Amino acid sequence: MEKMRLRRSRHEPVQDRGHRTRRKVLLAARKILVRRGLQAARVEEITNLARVGYGTFYKYFRNKQDVLEAVMEEVFHQLNDAGFPAQVEVSRLEDQIREGITNYLKAYYRNREVLLALQPASLMSPRMRRFISDMREKDVQWMVDGLTKLSEQGWRIRGNPEVFSVAMLHTAEAAAQDWITRRQHLKLEEVAETLCEIWSCTILASRPGQRPVAALAVEARADNLRKR
Repeated sequence: MEKMRLRRSRHEPVQDRGHRTRRKVLLAARKILVRRGLQAARVEEITNLARVGYGTFYKYFRNKQDVLEAVMEEVFHQLNDAGFPAQVEVSRLEDQIREGITNYLKAYYRNREVLLALQPASLMSPRMRRFISDMREKDVQWMVDGLTKLSEQGWRIRGNPEVFSVAMLHTAEAAAQDWITRRQHLKLEEVAETLCEIWSCTILASRPGQRPVAALAVEARADNLRKR
């Protein structure tokens, strides 16, 4: 997926050295955020950990809020890069679903401490809320485009594709968040397998020549009644 920028830094690095310096500040901000929390984190702690001066920090970021938003932006891009293939391939759609969900959960778990620490930031910052909303809308549009491509090839996508996309994406995000907060006893493979089953049963059931899931359920119930 094409990356979307929340905002431009005060100074976009041009040379490799500048990129490395900005990266050091971002990594330090992640660690301080996890260690101290949003409210207690201070620019002084970030610069000390990154071993840069105040002038260097303010060359790339306006303030503490700015660097934390940059951390959030980076995390969202990592999740999207992991979960969304650049192009939907009908011939290997089932594999793409499995790979995408598994990689998304792995990225979510790697960033779990930052995601938990940044939740208050997303509530406090109107700009961050807009960014998250825009990122989610971009995800929805990506999936709508994929469903449209499937429909053009004879797949029977039922219902409104936008509502369908919102529901499927929310299912994956909600399951990932619940996993890292309440159900950490579950293995990644268990969560991934369940989500893959939901996505596959919902999307792959629309393949040309495939019987609708609802019809199969009715037939199964009728068979059970006949056997009694």
